[in-house]
Amino acid sequence: MPIILIVDACKPSLVMSSEVFKDKIAGSTILVAGTGKHCLEILNGGAKPDMCVVDFDLPDSDGITLIHAIRRTYKGPILLTAYPDKIVEEAVKSDLFAWGDAGAWLQKPVKFDALSEKIDQFLLDKHRLGKRFGLQMETLVIGKGAGRGKRAPKVTGRIVNISLGGACIEFDTPMRVKSGEEMLVALSLPGTPGKEEPRAKEAKKMLKPAAKGRAAATTRKAPKPAPETRVKCTICWMDKKYTMAGVQFGRLTDVQKKGLEELLRGSQTA
Repeated sequence: MPIILIVDACKPSLVMSSEVFKDKIAGSTILVAGTGKHCLEILNGGAKPDMCVVDFDLPDSDGITLIHAIRRTYKGPILLTAYPDKIVEEAVKSDLFAWGDAGAWLQKPVKFDALSEKIDQFLLDKHRLGKRFGLQMETLVIGKGAGRGKRAPKVTGRIVNISLGGACIEFDTPMRVKSGEEMLVALSLPGTPGKEEPRAKEAKKMLKPAAKGRAAATTRKAPKPAPETRVKCTICWMDKKYTMAGVQFGRLTDVQKKGLEELLRGSQTA
């Protein structure tokens, strides 16, 4: 049976969350902590929870700081609970769950259906990401045009790790974009109907037809096309050389999500 660690100083909220877990998974073991210090003591004492639920507003720490401390040793799923606030939303968007790595956040007061959905996702269906999966996927990144009539910048590159929430991308040439900017990223995902793989298209553009009378052997064939779909995303961070960035995916279509899940399963078992 799963072990759940709930860190919350508000007793009604703690009781509510505990009851949801007990209703969803009979026999669940619930560990509770009212402070960040107590939480770390429990984890350092050898407890190995299957999920942590951490409130943003704690007497001795905020949830963001505590989760960073937890992540030094704990790689399982973490749910952050917080009242809607711009500070919380910005922290979640730009830092804590920039790639959706085994984490999500729920608005308080926590509702049964919302928490129940996360339990299904991370515990019952094992739909969790304890880490980003490393891979080498060629991609094409398309930024926004600077003004009317100006073409959107395009840069080829490769995805070096990826999750359901986003990815880390290395650019072949510098791309001057800032944190918060939106762009499109081309992904080759299993089962997604779409256009040619981005590198194949770029290669075709660079190939010139053979001159008249030249032997047919001198012509080069473009790489075989593969399914490709474009995903909207937002820049979370960019290195100083503008050659590497972390992006957060926008809302995925059902087909894109299914294809990405299949890709991640393949990466996990490889």
